[in-house]
Amino acid sequence: MEIAPELQAISNVSDPELVLICAAAAERGAAFCRALGRSEQIEWVDASLGLAWAAAAGNSVQDECAEALDKLDMESQDDEDDSSRPEFYAAQSVALVGNALAVSLRPSAAKAEMSINAIRSLLSMLDFKLGGEKPVIVRYGDPSPAPGPLVQMEIDAEREVIDLLARGATNFSLGLDLSSALTPIQASATEFGARLMPSIEEVAELRNWEL
Repeated sequence: MEIAPELQAISNVSDPELVLICAAAAERGAAFCRALGRSEQIEWVDASLGLAWAAAAGNSVQDECAEALDKLDMESQDDEDDSSRPEFYAAQSVALVGNALAVSLRPSAAKAEMSINAIRSLLSMLDFKLGGEKPVIVRYGDPSPAPGPLVQMEIDAEREVIDLLARGATNFSLGLDLSSALTPIQASATEFGARLMPSIEEVAELRNWEL
């Protein structure tokens, strides 16, 4: 299977860039928790995202990130394994933030790819619901169907991050830090979450979830 160019690019970036990529993915996916999560989950996500961005900025917050991970309740609940329930999406959102913290402590391209695949999967579920739950049959040898609008929005966001990092790499090679890329990446990820929220709320209404 051909590897998506965005994922291929991730395998070639530096450790500080992996931390930034995961922080951005977690920020984009945080909209699920903020819309569907419990108050304690939202509180943890907001605080932990602050730590993930601080780590991406190069600040020494390893102890705080480790402590936040220790506080994360990893005990699975039945509703969190059922993609028809809002708890599933909130739990996946929390896991994205947890992964960003883990990568800040031990950078890993595999974990970064896991974050990207996780958020694409969540968005594909929304696209499927918003598109009327129409199955697409792909015969062997046929090209893959075009991604749904939300997944495409995510792919565009990933490409934007890679492009900004590529520009920032020039500064990095000159001995400068990645701050020139961090600010627009964080702003874009925050905006992404705001743009995603109406779609999450629409799916919640279609599924008769109580927000």
